Amino acid sequence: MPAERESKSAEKTAARTTSLWPEQAPELLPIPLPDRLLVPIGIRGAGDASVKPAGTLIQRGDRIADHAAESSHVPLAPESGTLGQVRPIRLTSGQTAAAVELFVSNQPSAPSQNTLKPSEDFSSLVSGLERIRSAGVWADRHASPDLIGQLNQIVARPIDTLICTILDSDASLRLNAAIAARFGDEVVTGVSLLARTAGARKVVLVVESSASPEWMSPMAKAAEREKFQIIDLTNEYPQSDPTLIVYSLTRRKLRPGSLPTTRGVLVLDAAAALAVCRAASNEPMLTVPVAVHDHANRHSHFLLAPVGITIEHLLKHLAIPMQDAIVRGGDLLRDVTLRADAVIAGGELTIHVTARELKMIPEPCIRCAWCIEACPTLVHPAQILDALQRRDLKMADRAGVAACIECGICSYVCPSGLPLLHAVREIREVKLAIGSDTLAPKE
Repeated sequence: MPAERESKSAEKTAARTTSLWPEQAPELLPIPLPDRLLVPIGIRGAGDASVKPAGTLIQRGDRIADHAAESSHVPLAPESGTLGQVRPIRLTSGQTAAAVELFVSNQPSAPSQNTLKPSEDFSSLVSGLERIRSAGVWADRHASPDLIGQLNQIVARPIDTLICTILDSDASLRLNAAIAARFGDEVVTGVSLLARTAGARKVVLVVESSASPEWMSPMAKAAEREKFQIIDLTNEYPQSDPTLIVYSLTRRKLRPGSLPTTRGVLVLDAAAALAVCRAASNEPMLTVPVAVHDHANRHSHFLLAPVGITIEHLLKHLAIPMQDAIVRGGDLLRDVTLRADAVIAGGELTIHVTARELKMIPEPCIRCAWCIEACPTLVHPAQILDALQRRDLKMADRAGVAACIECGICSYVCPSGLPLLHAVREIREVKLAIGSDTLAPKE
């Protein structure tokens, strides 16, 4: 009987594992264009783009700005239409940015006047970077940090390793895996172009150890031709965080929030690699892959969305009501809440829609140390909250606030419901705003 029960248990485990990896990867379905898009023109303070005047008629793929900062992409029109005003927006990563309104035309799109240069421009890093920028390619999300910023840094600081992560933090939103399954050749081509131009001697594609061979086969075959290394990792959240993945593969310590290129490593995800490949084929980044999980109905959607579409339009298309719901961008536990007007572009590409939770009233800390035991970077979250309450930045430093990757595990496991992640973020905002070690007491 024990052997029989063990056999049935193994069968159930195998069935659960199989259900997480369907036989076929999901298709990325296109979204109908809305009447208006909000096209980002300035990321990370690079909002000095010389935008064409409001009322300008523009064709699909044309430049929206005559000039863009070197630290930013060149903004392109995702569709033909009329330009409106520049306005502040919030991206799905929670960052603020500048965007220009684009009122979409109902007329068929004319050919773009923004002709990209031949793909031979990838022969050097400087020309390759310009090619990427000119194609409107950018990525700035947690597992694929500031692509243009990394490439700019490589110009002055060489790297030796390139890591392309195919990991997904949520089994219900395997977007990177779906991209690798559907566009494996293109992902590897994009990685190859970047590796050559950046001078990376070692190239690693990181996949989940339990990944479906059928999903990974197209990418694996292309990687074998390029002689790239594929490494299987146990994908325990938050393994895809750059700080953790760089240390896991190179044993180099990356300070959270710093670009991986400071440690000689270029890190990007499958979606960014795909965009780079298509830029080399004269295809600008006018759309992005997006995955949405509707927690109420336990259903995931995999989509191809135009750059500049809002969360409101996206969820309306999917018939997911926003009323009495909370929308979060990126990993669920990071708790980056989004408003209806948040814009999808090069920021986070996974969206979670959950029911609105009842407001939790925190209880006193019971000193259980669960937050410390669960922390992947050995931070003392409860002590950071204590430091915030005491208004003592030195205490927060001793608790390891600089090592926090804001994964949100501490808040998730806390039996007292303490706002530990919020405390880290508030301390960091204060440290950026002032230079002293001790804050004035709250009035």
